[in-house]
Amino acid sequence: MDRRDFLTAAGSAATLTLTGTLGRTARADVYDLLGLLEETPRSQIIERVVARIRSGTSYEDLLAALTLATVRNVSPYPDVGFKYHAVMVLHAIHHTTQGMPPAERWLPMLWAVDYFKEEQADERHSSGWTMAARPAVPTPAPSVDQSRSALASALDNWDLEAADTAVVNYASVAQPDEVFELLWQYGARDFRGIGHKAITVQNAHRMLDLLGWEHRDPVLRSTVAALVNFYEDPNPATTELREEAAWRQNTALRREIPESWLQGRLDSAASADVLAALREGDTLETGRAVVDFLRDGISPDSIWDALHAAGAELLMTDPGVVPLHAQTVSNALQYAFRQSSDTGTRQLMLMQGAAFIPRFRGMSGRARRGVAALNEFEPLALKAPASGAEALDEVFSAGREGRSQATGKTLAYLEAGGAVQPLVDRIRHYLVANGTNSHHYKFAEAAIENHALSPRSPWRDRYLAAGFAYFNGPWNRTNATVRGARELLEA
Repeated sequence: MDRRDFLTAAGSAATLTLTGTLGRTARADVYDLLGLLEETPRSQIIERVVARIRSGTSYEDLLAALTLATVRNVSPYPDVGFKYHAVMVLHAIHHTTQGMPPAERWLPMLWAVDYFKEEQADERHSSGWTMAARPAVPTPAPSVDQSRSALASALDNWDLEAADTAVVNYASVAQPDEVFELLWQYGARDFRGIGHKAITVQNAHRMLDLLGWEHRDPVLRSTVAALVNFYEDPNPATTELREEAAWRQNTALRREIPESWLQGRLDSAASADVLAALREGDTLETGRAVVDFLRDGISPDSIWDALHAAGAELLMTDPGVVPLHAQTVSNALQYAFRQSSDTGTRQLMLMQGAAFIPRFRGMSGRARRGVAALNEFEPLALKAPASGAEALDEVFSAGREGRSQATGKTLAYLEAGGAVQPLVDRIRHYLVANGTNSHHYKFAEAAIENHALSPRSPWRDRYLAAGFAYFNGPWNRTNATVRGARELLEA
């Protein structure tokens, strides 16, 4: 699958206009489903949603209702993570759904419905929180400039109450792209929540693009609440903290980037140099390195290529939940890079992406001792021709002997010219059948997209193959929720 095919299939990236690409949802049906999702006990929810599907409920309406249910019932406090993954996983769920055979397309959604009920129960037990009524928009509404200034001020001051009101006011008078042009920046501001704030903004943009701007208020209110969560730190508006150090530096460094920065050359050897800098540099040094490479005429695409490779190396070195976020966060920042029309914001996404890699490296004891070099792992010869399904059978069977076996076989498959789409289809099949948590969905879809949208270089096949450090396969047990949902759908 090349870049053009991926953009067409996913309905993502440069073609988004926030007009509701799934088709208009029926407001009455959405709010009826919302009540069902919020009030039905978890033990009954799958059966009742399947009954609605059988009676004609549309995919669009269920996705809209689930989006609203998650943001209204699961808070990004105390952490932008953990239970809040019920919100952040939704765009990955949708992408997986669109890649499934027709008979299986409801399964990821039904898993996500059950997952929402789990996290809603967690929220009710831990805090009792639900989203308060929407702040009233003043009459007459403030101007676009006034509203934008109020939201920027609230975000700069990390003021939750002010941001909640300001984002509703701004969204009522501004165009969608204007609202998100501001939010992209703040999603990359700090590393609290290991980069989940960037993922939160990405998810909000993608979901509102699919569902339509009329659903904006609860989604945007949840998003800005995440952006101003400073955990247990002093308020960063009045105290200079480590978490914002790279942001402060990189915001200033942008002036050193030449105007011709987007016309740089694609260079896989330069990507190797960037990767070497990411392996060793600290969070400030890597931001500075990005500026130096851009000044040397290296394309931003070659730098993103290195960022994805660096994330793959961290996961190969230390397979687990925290290191995989180096790839999901780079994916979110590159998404913002593609969507933004502001030069400074795009530059900042690239520099912050580089600045976050050392933070992930520092969270892994194994990675601090050195990473597994992506360019040094070798393909494992296939017995079957890469052109046939037997080769993919061999790839996934090899994973039973160890994930590194599947990684090596996958690299051999891709280097021999094996088609990417059948491989992706197989990854998604096992994701849906055997995946058990939100990270399985988020990671798989980020890895697939990173590969699809990257330049054709020696690196891209290696970081997709490295995904087998976390992909699901026949070595995992079947997910009981999905198995039960399948039985209900087939009954």
